[in-house]
Amino acid sequence: MNGRVGYTQGRYISVKNGGTASDTTVTKGESVVNYALKFVGNPYRWGGTSLTRGADCSGFVMSVYRHFGKSLPHSSYAQRRVGRRVGSLSKAKPGDIICYSGHVAIYMGNNKVVHASNPRDGIKITKGAAYRSIVTIRRVF
Repeated sequence: MNGRVGYTQGRYISVKNGGTASDTTVTKGESVVNYALKFVGNPYRWGGTSLTRGADCSGFVMSVYRHFGKSLPHSSYAQRRVGRRVGSLSKAKPGDIICYSGHVAIYMGNNKVVHASNPRDGIKITKGAAYRSIVTIRRVF
């Protein structure tokens, strides 16, 4: 309005006729996903925690959440106990941790996850969050 331009979390906001920008507010979980997506294409490294030089699945989740001031364990098994339990994939929100047997990923929404997959694929997006059997879903924020 009045020639003012505003940006938030990389999204353009246009407010007209006295409206508010509240409907474009990015949640903490969406911020986690947006940050995690910056590292897609980077390498997988067993035992690694570097988002640029290589991380394994739990190291990836741990390092992404560390950026937001959350301290998580470097173990996919231990990450099954962080935060609060989410009852089902249909109730999952962006930023939730999807825990599989021996693997973890960050839920992006729209049935997709971002994760440090394996040495061949590195950090990537997978369509179909239940591509493996889900053990539990955890909400940190």
